[in-house]
Amino acid sequence: MTTHAVRVNQLGYPAGWPLRATVATDSPAPLRWELRGSAGATVAAGETVVHGSDRAAGEDVHTISTTAPAGEDRWTLVVDGVESVPFGTPDYRALARDAGHFLYLQRSGAPIADPRFGRPAGHVDVAPNRGDGAVACHRADCPRRRLLFGCRGHDLRGGWYDAGDHGKYAVTTAVTVWLLQHAVERSGDPALLDEARWGLEFLLAAQLPTGDPDAGMVFAAVHDVRWTGLPLRPDEDPQPRTVRIPTTAATYGLAAVAAQAARVWEVHDPVFAARCRTASDRAWNAATHNPVVNATVAEAADTGGGPYDDDDVRDERYWAAAELAALTGAEEYRYAMLHSGLDPRAALHEGFDWRSTLPLAQLTLALGPGWTAAAAANEARAALATVSEQLLVNIEGHGTPYVPADGRYCWGSNSRVLAHAMTLGAAADHTGDARFFAGELACLDYLLGRNATGFSQVTGYGARAAARPHHRFFAQAIDPAYPPAPPGVVVGGPNSGLDDPVAAGARSGAPPQKCWIDDPGSWATNEVTIGWNAALTLVSAHVAARLAPRRSLPAAA
Repeated sequence: MTTHAVRVNQLGYPAGWPLRATVATDSPAPLRWELRGSAGATVAAGETVVHGSDRAAGEDVHTISTTAPAGEDRWTLVVDGVESVPFGTPDYRALARDAGHFLYLQRSGAPIADPRFGRPAGHVDVAPNRGDGAVACHRADCPRRRLLFGCRGHDLRGGWYDAGDHGKYAVTTAVTVWLLQHAVERSGDPALLDEARWGLEFLLAAQLPTGDPDAGMVFAAVHDVRWTGLPLRPDEDPQPRTVRIPTTAATYGLAAVAAQAARVWEVHDPVFAARCRTASDRAWNAATHNPVVNATVAEAADTGGGPYDDDDVRDERYWAAAELAALTGAEEYRYAMLHSGLDPRAALHEGFDWRSTLPLAQLTLALGPGWTAAAAANEARAALATVSEQLLVNIEGHGTPYVPADGRYCWGSNSRVLAHAMTLGAAADHTGDARFFAGELACLDYLLGRNATGFSQVTGYGARAAARPHHRFFAQAIDPAYPPAPPGVVVGGPNSGLDDPVAAGARSGAPPQKCWIDDPGSWATNEVTIGWNAALTLVSAHVAARLAPRRSLPAAA
């Protein structure tokens, strides 16, 4: 009988809430565990619960569940002579702050004023950049064409670099803006609005003006003509830039987040709120009249950007309808949701990503202010509670509600864990049930170390944390002249596809939850994105607010 590891939330556990850990062991019988303080004294003890096979982790495990003690001490769990890494009382407010700061560091078109991670502005038409100030599109009917010489270019400066490269994408930007604005709606704290507006202004610039044949539509992306290597500072990127066609999905994305912004910004900047409402109406009408203009793999082939292909935009239309309905209450939007042909419960259970935005609509309908009387809102609240109960059932073994039907972890699997955390947190807010909030905490436990890799999946948070993400600027692991990864960045995480040579070579044959490597060459498992970090910002901020004395829930059993 051998005990291999004791896996914990390396940041720690809030006092009075569940302290849950996983023990990798082949012991058929329970084992004694001890919780020891920094001086070595035992402050709690008990026996593990035999769980058996954790198929996602590819090993037999036991679990530990007790109540986290109060105090500022550092604790260690000891099982069968094996110690966990030390942990304490978590500061989720600091995590939310660092996670949100990463979006600032990803800004394009502005110098980054940060003592450790600062850099010049990227893609502002200063050599060697070709810049985003006048990027040509390839539409034959573009009114900015000059005879046979092609488009004179569109001003698409600003926005965020989506991931570890220098591409900017409308669909992921829209999701990121929504997450930040939703965090403000939920908390009432406007601290994230400046960053949300930065992304929203990019989307507004990407919307084609009146007089254009595609007026109201939104360009899908701007990125390099060819892929660049690592490392590379944004202002030193020499590649020409290209604009991808306006798409229905990108346009519905703007319709959704601009409608949300019209609500959120009304008390902070009514003029900007009115501008957003107009943009949302224009986007809704344009997408409705151009329902099947989709991004394709072929269009992105042999370019320096991801395809972000999507040939089913019913979820984006539903999302936009939900936000416009919450803003206006108009029958048109209720009708669009009613006849979408989509299953909100299935979407919530799957979790959102850039290709599946229906869960975001459900959170607005269930929790949003204003328009709440329609059947769609009642259905969303019922779905929230039902799906959250199912997610709680899934939390076993290594404590994650992410249990894909085919057993294979997807690209960016950590974002699915965050999506489930959002659902559980929303259910806690709606129902007042502490079990759902405990489930949200369990999602953070998984991300911060209670997983089969034994690593915290958030840079700078934990004694054994990811530190070598796939990123062209935060690339000290490749070149010491570049900065390290900033704290608070969530990496993509285990990916059964092992789609890059580094991951495939190191993790071939590994069980799903161990298909991850902390290596800058692994874009399949160790990339970072603005959307994932916006979700981490929202979840950690929500948890911090819930743990504040004035808003605390009673601890779950």
